[in-house]
Amino acid sequence: MFIKRIAIGIGFSIFIIVLLALGLKRASQSEWENWKAERQAKGDKFDISSNIPNKVPDHQNFAKSQFFAPLFANDIETPEFNEARDRFKINKTIKHDWRKGKKRNSISWENAFFESDLAQLAEDLKRPHCRFDIQYQDGFEAQLPHLSTIKNIAYLFSIRAGEKLIKKDTIGAMQDTLNVIQLGEQLRLEPFLISQLVRISILEMSLQTFWEGQVNGQWSARQLIAFQEKLRDIDLLKGIELALKLERNIANQWFRNIIQEKKGSEELADMLGLNLNFSARYFLYSNQYQINKIITEDILSGIDISNQKVSAKQIKIAEKKILQLKNSLLPSRYAITLMLLPNCEIMMLKISQAQTALNQANIVAALERYKLKNNKYPKKLNNLQPDYISRIPGDLFHEKDLIYQSNQDSSFTLYSRGFNEKDDGGKFFIQNNKINFSNKGDWPWPKIAKD
Repeated sequence: MFIKRIAIGIGFSIFIIVLLALGLKRASQSEWENWKAERQAKGDKFDISSNIPNKVPDHQNFAKSQFFAPLFANDIETPEFNEARDRFKINKTIKHDWRKGKKRNSISWENAFFESDLAQLAEDLKRPHCRFDIQYQDGFEAQLPHLSTIKNIAYLFSIRAGEKLIKKDTIGAMQDTLNVIQLGEQLRLEPFLISQLVRISILEMSLQTFWEGQVNGQWSARQLIAFQEKLRDIDLLKGIELALKLERNIANQWFRNIIQEKKGSEELADMLGLNLNFSARYFLYSNQYQINKIITEDILSGIDISNQKVSAKQIKIAEKKILQLKNSLLPSRYAITLMLLPNCEIMMLKISQAQTALNQANIVAALERYKLKNNKYPKKLNNLQPDYISRIPGDLFHEKDLIYQSNQDSSFTLYSRGFNEKDDGGKFFIQNNKINFSNKGDWPWPKIAKD
């Protein structure tokens, strides 16, 4: 009798646990589906197909250059693939420390082998579109073999630009610099986070050469105009918006594959140490809801593309919410959320400081044009409009303008208050020999560093 009572008690407990699990599953599924329906009514789309760039004619497509075609025409690790991937790889490291006011160390262009290739690539860059044959439906498994190749090519153009600048070939140096910018912008519509980060890395290479020529007073008015025309429409905030939406929607496909088709469910269960049966699906729906809600309502809402602003406050709120999940009771409930969400503060700092640098470079080009004509810098940035610049970019983080002043030593000071939104006197905060873009210091356009 006693054993029978125990069995009944255990059976009842199991029944209650199953009912509770089913209730949690239904509640979390309902929470996710209701929220999704509300966002769809506002125009949001949650499938990968909405993120795929349109196809373009081959003859107008830079991605169909002979140097990239083998990366998508062959299986990975075939001889043809490896040759295309490594074609522009060189064993040379030159630091791009222009932000610290440092010119590159001595540059020696020893790669005559690449001259004909770079000439062909410069011609290919005249094609108006770029769309690589990425298998977007593969989600997190999608291969992006072109990124390292395009970055290596940009590096070669950048090295050659620096060497030409040293030899006073400013026309060639500027053309190579414009080619670097154009290479970076081939990725502007590619909605992967890593693609946008590679884009930024390439654009920063171009700023090294521009800065070196600017502090040496080497650029002509015509070259400065050409540089401004390339920079004018670069929008890194739009790029990161595309990337965040794709990251979110790839995650949705991944959840759908596990929940509906059970693809990858065993691997996930082994990794998390969980039994992902029907009664435990609340765990998946809950994580799917958190990922979508944080990216859509907390991170993306901190990016104002139309006004070119970033809300540092909103980004910190998003980071705080992620930290709350990490420190919550049983944080393993949100293991997938914490695994798939990007570090939004680091990501937005990277995007923001790069966009600020590009905006500053555009203004600096206008300042140098003004000086070439008037033998001095203007007293106010407003004096640049409309003859030298059509629109003066403001500070990304608030409604105020970038801080500017013309100095008595015929120099100028130009800086953003940065992520902390405080005026720290126009100096970077250097920590462990690295610029800390986060909590201290401003983001200035640099002068030549003193030894």
